[in-house]
Amino acid sequence: MRSVVLTALVLGVVALAPAWATADSGAPPAADSQPQPPAGSAAQLPTPSPAPAPAPAPAPDALALRKTCADAMNANPTFAIDIVEQADKVAAERRLAAEAKQHEEAARHIATNEKHVILAYAAMWLVAAGFVLFLARRQIALRREIAILRRDLDAATKENP
Repeated sequence: MRSVVLTALVLGVVALAPAWATADSGAPPAADSQPQPPAGSAAQLPTPSPAPAPAPAPAPDALALRKTCADAMNANPTFAIDIVEQADKVAAERRLAAEAKQHEEAARHIATNEKHVILAYAAMWLVAAGFVLFLARRQIALRREIAILRRDLDAATKENP
């Protein structure tokens, strides 16, 4: 990820290099000079991966401008950290957007499947009402049977004094 961001940044700077070349009166550094990182910063900065070479061979001026751009980037010890922070910020925003989309999709799914929940509750209420009716009819039947048994008991006790 870092190399992609760094490559895109370098290519963008190289694309703007002709405008900088006309505005800058200083000569570009020699092609064989190596950028020197600040003292004590080598352990802090990650080493950038090499940028992929473009298909057509660039002009010598473009190579010099690219070298100037790379030297300027390497001279700033916080440049790599800033690039990583910016990339992390963009990645976090994309993750949040993806999570929000996933939550919206889940809410929509639940809302469209609300019919099943209502049907399940209706079925449970019907079962409960059916059970209450069953118990009520059984109670009525038991009261009738008790009344018949009392009548039979009263009749039996009247016959045998």
